Amino acid sequence: MAAVAADVLIQRLSAIVGAGAVMAAPEARAQYAGDQWWYAIAAMGAGQPVSRPDVAVRPQTAEQVAQIVRLCNELRLPITPWGGGSGVQGAANADRGGLVIDLRGLDRVRSFDHKSLTCVVEAGKIVRDFEAELNADGLCFTHYPASTEWATIGGSIAARGSGVLSSKYGKIEDHVLNVEFVTPTGELVQTPAVPRHAVGPELTQLLIGSEGTLGIITAATIKLRTLPKKRAFLVVSFANLADGIEAGRQIMVTGLRPPVARLYDVHAASHSLSRAVDAPLSEPTFVLMFDGEYPALVDLEAAAARDICLAHGGKLLPERIGELWWERRYVFYYPPYAPELPSIWGTVDVVADFAHIEAVYHATTEAIRAVVPAHYNLSLNTHLSHWYEWGSMIYARMKIPIGPPDLAEAKALHDAVFRAGTEAAMKAGALMNDHHGVGIRLAPFMEAQYGAGMETLRRIKQAMDPNNILCPGKLGL
Repeated sequence: MAAVAADVLIQRLSAIVGAGAVMAAPEARAQYAGDQWWYAIAAMGAGQPVSRPDVAVRPQTAEQVAQIVRLCNELRLPITPWGGGSGVQGAANADRGGLVIDLRGLDRVRSFDHKSLTCVVEAGKIVRDFEAELNADGLCFTHYPASTEWATIGGSIAARGSGVLSSKYGKIEDHVLNVEFVTPTGELVQTPAVPRHAVGPELTQLLIGSEGTLGIITAATIKLRTLPKKRAFLVVSFANLADGIEAGRQIMVTGLRPPVARLYDVHAASHSLSRAVDAPLSEPTFVLMFDGEYPALVDLEAAAARDICLAHGGKLLPERIGELWWERRYVFYYPPYAPELPSIWGTVDVVADFAHIEAVYHATTEAIRAVVPAHYNLSLNTHLSHWYEWGSMIYARMKIPIGPPDLAEAKALHDAVFRAGTEAAMKAGALMNDHHGVGIRLAPFMEAQYGAGMETLRRIKQAMDPNNILCPGKLGL
């Protein structure tokens, strides 16, 4: 961007949000140099950042967001919305320059409805902070992503994220009643107040998971719940993963709903899980938790799940392992558990129905192992952590302790892992992602995932964003 043009842009943005809320290129590039995608971190470390915003702005109201979007349409300036920067697929990187809109200035809780147990909250509210405020009032959000310390409400919605309690309470789309959003041309829109209606297509769900390509979410009406009166833990080991998967299937299809249901394969159980809970584990291990308002019902559900697990060859382990997992559930995402450069890391998370999930597990993990040369000492720990009444997902977390020193070679190895794992999973009957989104990393696979439907998505994008200014290229659009 030419210096004069940059000055003009800063002046016009300052007129909307105030000079203190506008950051010019050097400051913007330092603050928004990348999200938590491995390549964004590696590129920053090599002095070649993926995200190169010309300017960043932090509005305080939805109306200011709308004005900014209208200005960017006038100037044909690309926009990248920014929440907590905690995504792992590259969606928050301003890889085409332009403007970053930091939505964390929209962090207010606008209203509570204690009778309906709903709340209108702005998109920039940090999930952890929101949960703490609710807990003080005896309420909870029940959306607990691993990135809770950084993730925003709007970012969670835009990425169609999930949390550790999803098997009972659902992914983020199950928490949202409606959204307020700014269209790609700068109109401020409220979707219908509740998602159960017969007044045409569900516009809210079009925005959820769109990763900023179809609109900028500025607020949402969220379902709340009362804090549970009881939690009961169940930990079971199995001689093989297949028995654990079948036990999990029986639990879900018979109507039991454990908020936590995490089945670790032998590699994950004996490494990451074992370290986290201070217990030697040598077999696939299922960690389950039940909760609710009625202690007797919680105990009944846990007992029914225990019987199912025992009927499939499970062996009961101390409940304390489950309690420790709950207390330490976020440690996996911090050192020494979380990897750091010069490692290469990432998670291939895919989702399938019960008819395919075991084959997907084997196909995905075998493909990842096959593509990494032995001298790189690949570590691959896999678990099934989000369960549905129709299926589950595979969370294959890989780490190469020391990759090639050349950034291009390291990226080629990283990309080979994701290509092999994703293509094998899709061939075995899975969808290419469960809850981390698409961003830049998985955009090359969207055509194969959607087929002819991809053209429909492109037409929607073109109709809503005629100047192609919102996250151009993301989601393969």
